Amino acid sequence: MTRALRPADLSESADLQVRSFEADVRLRTLADIARALSARLSLDELLSLILDRLTRALDADRAMLFLAVEDSDELAAKVVMDGELREFRIQTGQGIAGWVAATGRGVNVKDVYRDSRFDPTWDHENDYRTGSMLCQPVFDSAGDLVAVVQVLNKRQGYFSVDDEVLLNTLMAMAAISIVNAKLNSTLVFHNLSLTDTRRALAEKVREIDLLYTLERKAGDAQDLADVVRTLLERIGATVSGSLVQIALVTPRRGMVVHRLMHGSPGIDVRVFEQLVGLSGQVIAAGQPLDVCELDADEAARLAVAEQLPFAPDVGVFLPLVARDAVVGALAVVEKPGRMQCLTEDDSKLMTLVSGQVARAIAQRQARDQAEREDRLESVGRALTGIMHDFRTPMTVASGYVQMFKYAEDPSERTELADKVLAQLARIQQMSKEVTAFARGEQTMLVRKVMVADFAHEAEELIGQIFHDPALPVLPVQFSLDCRFKGVARFDAFKLLRVVQNIARNARDALADRTDGRFQGVIDAEGDQLVLTFVDNGAGVPLAFRHRLFDPFATQGKKDGTGLGLAMVKQFAEAHGGGVAYRDTPGGGATFEIRIARESP
Repeated sequence: MTRALRPADLSESADLQVRSFEADVRLRTLADIARALSARLSLDELLSLILDRLTRALDADRAMLFLAVEDSDELAAKVVMDGELREFRIQTGQGIAGWVAATGRGVNVKDVYRDSRFDPTWDHENDYRTGSMLCQPVFDSAGDLVAVVQVLNKRQGYFSVDDEVLLNTLMAMAAISIVNAKLNSTLVFHNLSLTDTRRALAEKVREIDLLYTLERKAGDAQDLADVVRTLLERIGATVSGSLVQIALVTPRRGMVVHRLMHGSPGIDVRVFEQLVGLSGQVIAAGQPLDVCELDADEAARLAVAEQLPFAPDVGVFLPLVARDAVVGALAVVEKPGRMQCLTEDDSKLMTLVSGQVARAIAQRQARDQAEREDRLESVGRALTGIMHDFRTPMTVASGYVQMFKYAEDPSERTELADKVLAQLARIQQMSKEVTAFARGEQTMLVRKVMVADFAHEAEELIGQIFHDPALPVLPVQFSLDCRFKGVARFDAFKLLRVVQNIARNARDALADRTDGRFQGVIDAEGDQLVLTFVDNGAGVPLAFRHRLFDPFATQGKKDGTGLGLAMVKQFAEAHGGGVAYRDTPGGGATFEIRIARESP
């Protein structure tokens, strides 16, 4: 028999259905949150999702999440307002959320305005009225505070114990995802920082590599034009730009522009008699110029004056300053529409490059100037020495001419004329020898020579050198002993020049002595003719001997050219022999010249 339903039974059944529905909604919400938390979300996306699901699951008006700020006493509040996640901060201990963070205990308040812990500041600033509140701490697996969750204004009645349990369950699940999301955000931040650091490091390496390459290449360059070409090529290969150029100031305040176009095979050089255009303006002012800051018409006018192939609207012109003076300008410009204005990093790099370019150019200019001065000094010394060499035969010839004026005997006049002609021939031959030596040429006039006759002529030459009337008289004893009386084949003029240069060096070495001696011996050993010259002067310092026969090497001689012994070496080797130096026993210098008796 079926029992009739009572009204009480119907009421209990309806209540059970309501509870089952509510439980299903919460279970579905719980499952929804669990699925969402397993997805890969950013921290802000995760917090927005948690707050949205909490609000719906607990039937509240809104929810807030206060994240603990690392190494700080602050809490960063996250709240969804008008569909947007917003943030504000409070101190630990401030308001109910701050109290929960400080104590680690949750609270369920029916009317917050009756609670002394409540801080109404946020309500006042956002035109909001908080009534009921459910607030709980959120801990990670290590028991450290991760956040404080706050749910506001239950829509129907107040927050229940079931709400507390549900909130605790949901936030226990969410804590892991919040920690992971924060770690992921931190990792992303550090990755971005590392990327920026790597990019900055790569830029620094590029800068250092460019500056090092500029320094090295400029040091290897042969002259100033080579330096400028090398600098332009390296800058053009490293820095973005359609045109790179270096303008150098001329002594008359004009400028020479060396220009390299991207893709061009060579350097275009333009000469201006005055400072013109963008480069001229930068040189005159000594200040950098960013083309982006110029009026387009003004930039076009200056570009035409400088004969630029186009009017740039992007680029930089930088003064080249060395030793507090502007020596030129460096420019990197781009065709219109090709790129944006230079970045701060680009400007810094170009400033570094301009300093490097200025130093390289200044060093090359100083080096070229020093080389020019050295060459002029060497030429001056050489000319002085050459004129000194010429003075002896010229003085002898002048003496013969004076005697010629008073000679009445025709045979005597003829003899004197022959002697004058012989001295003039010597001068002519000496000039040829110097010219050939300077050009690196070697011309030999080999002929059969009676060695005794050559020795007689060489002794006369030695006498002329030590008794030069244009020089102070020296108390020097000199002699030339010819021990080989036969015949040899050699260039007599060149060998006389060897004797002359050796004797001149000896005269300089004996200038301060009162007992000077210079002795020469001509002898034969096998197929060689040996000329030995000995003096009792100071000798050659040990530190200078390795350079003794080098061209332009001189030691302690005011008017020395450094060519005398170099020519001795060259003439001896041209005769199939050589020259050697050794110290004279008791002090002095000994030179031994060996040549082939049958010279080629």
